[in-house]
Amino acid sequence: MYNAPPVVYPVGRFVAGRILLVAVCGLSAVGMVSWQVQTLVTGPKLWAGWWMWATCALCAALWAPRQALTQGRLGWSGESWFWQADSDTVEPTQAVAVSVGLDTGQGLLLWVQPLDEQGRAQGRRASAWVQAGAMPSKWHGFRCAVYSRPKTEVLPDGRLQERV
Repeated sequence: MYNAPPVVYPVGRFVAGRILLVAVCGLSAVGMVSWQVQTLVTGPKLWAGWWMWATCALCAALWAPRQALTQGRLGWSGESWFWQADSDTVEPTQAVAVSVGLDTGQGLLLWVQPLDEQGRAQGRRASAWVQAGAMPSKWHGFRCAVYSRPKTEVLPDGRLQERV
């Protein structure tokens, strides 16, 4: 079965992430104002609505930055994915599962989740933003790896099983 060649690609910062978060908060605030004007709501309902909006916006602002992988490299060994962090505080190489969240042609938003020794997903799922400009010569190979099918092996009973 065909598999993409090994490749290691740098993961950059998703600069538009903060802008996107501010835009969503702004649009939701416009929605709240629209709701307020159309329903002519006042008093406790109005304050409860704005309190709920502020709570959600604050939680999103605190949660979103923690869900991004930066300062590292995402690699494909030819058989499995791995994450290499640039910092010394995290183990040097971690097996991960990768899936595509958004593909713009020149950038990929990937969902990355650590795997345990048995190949099962564990821990939180994080996002990684990779761009063609970070390593143009390796971009095609990296995209091939992202979209390649995992190798399969035949079990004794004749069924196919994906290897991680």
